[in-house]
Order: sequence, then structure tokens, then C-alpha cells
Amino acid sequence: MCNKYDSLKQKLANSEKVIMANIMLLSSPLLLSAFEKADCVLLDKEHGVFGTEELIPMTMQCRHLGLPAIVRVEDKKYHLIAKALDLGADGIMLPRVESVEQIKEAVDAMHFAPVGRTGCGGFGLFREGESFSEFDKGRVLLPQIESPAGLERMEDMIREYGDYIDGFVIGPNDYSIMCGVPFQLNHPVMLEQYERFFEICHRYNKSCGIFDPDIASAQRDLRFGANIFWLSDDLSYLKTGFEALCKGLE
Repeated sequence: MCNKYDSLKQKLANSEKVIMANIMLLSSPLLLSAFEKADCVLLDKEHGVFGTEELIPMTMQCRHLGLPAIVRVEDKKYHLIAKALDLGADGIMLPRVESVEQIKEAVDAMHFAPVGRTGCGGFGLFREGESFSEFDKGRVLLPQIESPAGLERMEDMIREYGDYIDGFVIGPNDYSIMCGVPFQLNHPVMLEQYERFFEICHRYNKSCGIFDPDIASAQRDLRFGANIFWLSDDLSYLKTGFEALCKGLE
């Protein structure tokens, strides 16, 4: 029977719709069951509250729920990537990628020899009953493109390491800053960059998406051809739900 881990990999390989919940502030594992309809959750170590101690209960509860946990690491470093996998990450989002060498470091940290050079250890490295070969094929890599320099090198990344890349995502806020139009996410300059990003992904049959703070952004990206929907954030989910309850009492 297909589980969510296999389903996520298949959806990414086939460029099917993937819904990724964004967890930045809610560090209680008891709340993760609210996201069971998602294909995966992103646990944000780059900008969120998670350190080592906070991450383990979250990844272990994700394992209990059978819900894939993608960890956005703080930087493109071997020890940060490998450590996240040791603690139970089912995939890695890699911020600010601009070179083939950075993809190589991620592949080294996410795969055993002869593909990579990661060490074998860690409390949460293997899922229950998972074999050595299943681990090597079962983790997700999502490089994050956050600058024109990263976009310029995407095709080289795909040609060199495409077999190990499950999809690409854009971080629009940092991208807009790098383009000189801070937080103007629908500026013509940004729309041109988005269009080129999606064209490259589609040409190489790679899953793709952009962080979407709201449904309007998601609908825009759907028109571009996005299939990864990295939606809003946990505080916004809580606020939206509470405001809906309050509106019902008006």
C-alpha cells in the first residue's frame, strides 16, 4: 500500500499537486495532526523557532502520523543537512542556492557512498523497517532559488544532479530584494523571473513552486504551472481559523 512518503516522491516525480504546510512558530508536536491533509510539512529552521531540541519531537510526531517532514536548514552546509536527517527529516529544503557546488554538498550530506558521503547514525535517520537502499532513494531535496544568480545556474544544477533533485521552489521575498524591488512580488521584473523559472522546470520535467502567502498568489502560480504549493504559515492558519469563528458570532 502506498504511504505518504512514497506518494510524495511519486507526486514530485510526476509533477502532480503537492500541498506543503509551513510550520515556523508552533513547536508543539500535538498540533501536527491539524495538517494531516497536507502532503508534507515544512519545519523551518532557517527563519522559524526550531533548534535541535525542538526539532526532534516534531519529526518524531510526524513519523507517528506518517506525515513527511521537510526541514529547511539554516544554510547549505554538510553538517546542518546531515544533522537534520539524523533527527528524522524526510527531506531538505536548501535556501539561497546559487551554484552546482552547493547542490553537490547537499547530495553528499543526503546519500551514502558511493553517491554521497553521509555518515550512518542518528536517532531518526531510518524510518521503522526502512532498508539502506530505501533510505538512499527515499529522501526529498528541494533547492530554493532566491536570486537571479541561482536562476542562471539552474540548468547546470539539473544537468549535473537532476537525478537527486525532486523539485525547485522560489523564495519570493529574498528574490525581490535581490532584484531591487523589495516585497513587490507582482512587479513586472518578478513576473518575468517567475516565468523563466517555470519554463526551465517544465522543460526538464521538474516539480516547481513558489512560497504563496495567500490564495491569490497560489492561483497566480497555478497559472504559471506550479505544482508545489508551499502555503502561508502556521500563525496565519491559526489567525484565519479564529477570525472565521469570530465572524460566525457576529
